[in-house]
Amino acid sequence: MSSQPVILVEQLHKSFGGVHALRGVDLSVPGGSTFGLVGPNGAGKTTLFSVISGFLQPTRGKVAVLGGSLSGAVLRGRLGVLPQDARWRKSVALGRQMIICARLQGMSHSEAQKDVMRVLALTGMEAYFNRAPDKLSHGMAKRVAIAQAFLGEPEVILLDEPLAGLDPAQARSIRLLIQKETGKRTFIISSHVMADIEALCSHVAIIKEGEIVAQPSMDELTRREGVAVFVLDKPPEEALKKSFEALDYVSKVELRKVERKLQITVRTDQMHIDEAIAAFIHILIEQKTTFVSINKGTSLEDAVLQVT
Repeated sequence: MSSQPVILVEQLHKSFGGVHALRGVDLSVPGGSTFGLVGPNGAGKTTLFSVISGFLQPTRGKVAVLGGSLSGAVLRGRLGVLPQDARWRKSVALGRQMIICARLQGMSHSEAQKDVMRVLALTGMEAYFNRAPDKLSHGMAKRVAIAQAFLGEPEVILLDEPLAGLDPAQARSIRLLIQKETGKRTFIISSHVMADIEALCSHVAIIKEGEIVAQPSMDELTRREGVAVFVLDKPPEEALKKSFEALDYVSKVELRKVERKLQITVRTDQMHIDEAIAAFIHILIEQKTTFVSINKGTSLEDAVLQVT
């Protein structure tokens, strides 16, 4: 992973009349990373993607992609984009439309046709080259839209809600594709599904009301080294806290009964988290409390909720 940012955003503002969608956004995306962008609805995620990809012009501020400005000549074939609500013309074969996209990157017709088949194969859609979009399910059309973002072997790919509308098998195949391609190119992914961002991304930026409120690594955000979270088979009892609070190396115990979670924060200068988890399991067994899962570190969802 390169330490040099492939996307650098400085004091970016974007207004639509009296609506300020972006308010002084600063963002730095390391080369070769898989970078997540998360936040509530209306936070500015899609607007930020649209400015970075050149679909919208900023009101003020600077955006540099791959060391250059948002110039079509500079970025042609180097930046791939999946818009959130990508749509195809209904009556025109998908392959024909994708060839046009590839030709716009400067490919010859034969090069474009070959590359279209390559990217369709990445998402398992090569058999649908001659199919009209209105003959596809929503999930199939989404996979084709994801495929077009890979045209031309771009160095940077922006994926806005890439897994929305996919069934579990389709979503898994796209996650595996992103994981396979990680390191070969830089991904910036926007999603409301925190588990997907947590599984795929090494870095994350949290946006709220048009401002970046945090931009840590995933490990920093989820505090993997100092927190143990147990999901129990039933809501935890208040009496359970005392057994853990009595331990010198425990600084905080939280019971979330609705979620059936027991979250314990460990003073890692006194006890390694793995040793602490082993001790916690022993206590739970003694208390005849059954747990169904263990997570080292807070979830990304919990971390995002804390800052938004």
